[in-house]
Amino acid sequence: MKDDASLESFRSSLNANYDWPALFPFKFIVPKDQCQTVLDLFADDPVKANESSSGRFIAYTMEMHMHSCDEVIAIYQRVAQVPGVISL
Repeated sequence: MKDDASLESFRSSLNANYDWPALFPFKFIVPKDQCQTVLDLFADDPVKANESSSGRFIAYTMEMHMHSCDEVIAIYQRVAQVPGVISL
């Protein structure tokens, strides 16, 4: 999240669209050299992986049981620390 306004907008959107606790879908596009770093963040959760046609990126999809919008935001903030990751 880039700033407080976008963070609050995202939080409001999550609360408007989900009744917590909820199963929340995450999707990240990760440069191949950063894959292990991202996978380590989700060590206990099932992850689906699809390699890009160029082989330079891997798209990871996972559904996780979240208790609140703050848990969702915390995951996005952790993943945002990994260089080159695109969060969808």
